[in-house]
Amino acid sequence: MTIPSGQYINTHFVLSEDESSYFRSNQGLPIPSSQELDQSPSTLEIEEGNQGVTASLEMEFKHPFSRGQRYYTTGLFTLMAVLLFADQNLLAPNLSAAAAFFNMSETQKDIFLGGYISAAFFAVGAPAALLVGWYTDKVNRRNLLFAVAIFGQAPNMCTIFVTEYWQFFVLRLLTGISVGGVFPLLYSLLGDLFPISQRAMVSAFILIATGAGVFVGQMLAGLIGPAAGWRLPFVIISVPAIMVACVMQLTTQEPPRGVCEEALQGRQGADGEVLTYNERISWAKVKLLMRVPSNWLIVMQGLPGSLPWGMFMTFLNDFFQTRHGVSTGVATTIISVFGVGGGIGVVAGGWLIQHLYNKKKEYMPMLAGCCVLLGVGPAMYLVNGPVGSQLGWSFFMAFVDGVLASVAGPCVKAAIINVNDPEVRGVALALQSMTDDLGKALGPFIVALFITALGSQERAFNLAICSWIPCGMLILLLVFCMRRDEDEVQARLVENTREYSQVPTQEDGASNADASMCNNGADAESSRGATGEAAQTLMEGLGGIFTTRGSASYQRLPSLISALPSGQHTDGS
Repeated sequence: MTIPSGQYINTHFVLSEDESSYFRSNQGLPIPSSQELDQSPSTLEIEEGNQGVTASLEMEFKHPFSRGQRYYTTGLFTLMAVLLFADQNLLAPNLSAAAAFFNMSETQKDIFLGGYISAAFFAVGAPAALLVGWYTDKVNRRNLLFAVAIFGQAPNMCTIFVTEYWQFFVLRLLTGISVGGVFPLLYSLLGDLFPISQRAMVSAFILIATGAGVFVGQMLAGLIGPAAGWRLPFVIISVPAIMVACVMQLTTQEPPRGVCEEALQGRQGADGEVLTYNERISWAKVKLLMRVPSNWLIVMQGLPGSLPWGMFMTFLNDFFQTRHGVSTGVATTIISVFGVGGGIGVVAGGWLIQHLYNKKKEYMPMLAGCCVLLGVGPAMYLVNGPVGSQLGWSFFMAFVDGVLASVAGPCVKAAIINVNDPEVRGVALALQSMTDDLGKALGPFIVALFITALGSQERAFNLAICSWIPCGMLILLLVFCMRRDEDEVQARLVENTREYSQVPTQEDGASNADASMCNNGADAESSRGATGEAAQTLMEGLGGIFTTRGSASYQRLPSLISALPSGQHTDGS
């Protein structure tokens, strides 16, 4: 049995530069320079004696959307994130003004506005995240994002008509839907717009957008609220958010699901066209998701990791004013400096994390976990230190704490995308977002209860800050399982698409081969069977190819090639 003369069997892989260099060195092949890789797609050819079988490792990422189209879509998503999260902390600068509007005492202010409102806002975000996450993996995500944005922002516009506390409570409850549902949608879409080698950095832009939204909203409320009333900022934020959602709906397209996965790059469907990934979520796949160790670590770190954030965003502004005697503007500036540091931490951390990940995957959770642990110290100073008498030092500590506390964000988002199949990422992201929302909701609520029980805001705040310790430890544990979970994703992608895909072929002298097959029908039929079996054998190695140095997956590829039936050959031209 022979392969028709002039026909190549090619399998396409996408490797990082570091992984490609390792593979080439193991096979005794020259390692291309970074400049050579940038100039043209790099291929790796392996020949097994006179069999002449070629395995092509392409260093080129191909997407059906142009680069400009992907960047434009991502830009709109980023702007939507800014506006949807701008209302998250609009009440904090004017907490005392809102309490006076509702005729509340200081204790009632902490419990009803600081505790219950925050709990309602984020508590509804948890079930919303799960519901939206499930439908994210089933329906058109762009349309769903538009619906979530409109439904979540309409209550903000109605805030101007609020006269009673219960009205404001209900409206904040409904607005939490947009915050809870936006994360699974945005990150699922980004996972199909950018490959694994860029996801941490792109995730950083979305996170910086959410932080910028909180910063812009808080600054707007701090500037406008004292002069025009605490309700007006809610309306000002909602109008552009709805407008951007409409632009997004009219000018963008849904990216194909799974198009950026390494194991699917370069593969063709049974009809010879570009492979379309048609898998959708099911309960069986949700059960599989729950068995992924990395998912458990990422989800569990969300609750303790979010407690300090909820406390900072809700109580700290007012705490600086009442306990340290600073003005509303100074207190808002300290929180804003914390936000600026967080923005820089997300961008710089996202870039550094992506760089380290492309070198060695384990470096990503190592850096993120250590930064979370180091963030405890500056946060303790902001609560217990002489903030009012040493403003310069307080600004510095707020900036440093913002940087350290924000580095983990891109790591967590990129990791949960990478360790889950495309059709279950919405639910996985929803679970992670749900624990974040619960942390932000329970943080102010628990702190409010502790304030009542202990009679001390400082003690309650210190307890919340200490929850960053288990958060950092859980992120560090990703070192032991993240790589394996990513490899298993790629293996499942190959297995899931095997029935309706084929290995890409590159023919030279196809007409001669066709003629030969016509003249030798029986031999041609046997050849097709052998080729299919060989292709299937090659595809089995795809799932684990993107692993660490020295892994068995790298060592298996030559053996997979040599496993082709003996006697098969090509012209080698």
